[in-house]
Amino acid sequence: MKSALLFISLLMATSVSAFDQVYLDRLLETRQCNFCNLSEADLSGQDFSGIDISEANLKGTNFTNAKLVGVWFTHSRLHGANLEGADISTSLLDYAVFNGANLKGANLSGTQLIFTDFTDADLTNANMDGAKIRGVTYCNTTMPDGTINNSGC
Repeated sequence: MKSALLFISLLMATSVSAFDQVYLDRLLETRQCNFCNLSEADLSGQDFSGIDISEANLKGTNFTNAKLVGVWFTHSRLHGANLEGADISTSLLDYAVFNGANLKGANLSGTQLIFTDFTDADLTNANMDGAKIRGVTYCNTTMPDGTINNSGC
């Protein structure tokens, strides 16, 4: 009985913590992958401009220096994701959750940020010129100028 429980626990832990290759394959083939699980995937330096990954699980995903121009992140969960140096310009980030995400030096110019959650996120040196911002949550958020914003706590 104990070995069966251990096996089930390991199986569940494995399936929860890693991304599903089938979703990455679908994204690469179709440039669209709604409700995908790409958590913990290393997508650094890739060009995913124009893709639609709305309502995706992107927790802990590494997008360092990736090109994500015009991407649809609507309702996606990017808890702890690394987007340092990524070009996210002109993307749709409505209702996306970036709790604890690293957006240092990211280009967010021209993005749409409607009810986006930046709790505990780091936006140091991020470019937010021309971003459409409405209802954004800032709580313990490091802003582009290095100050801490707690206006939404």
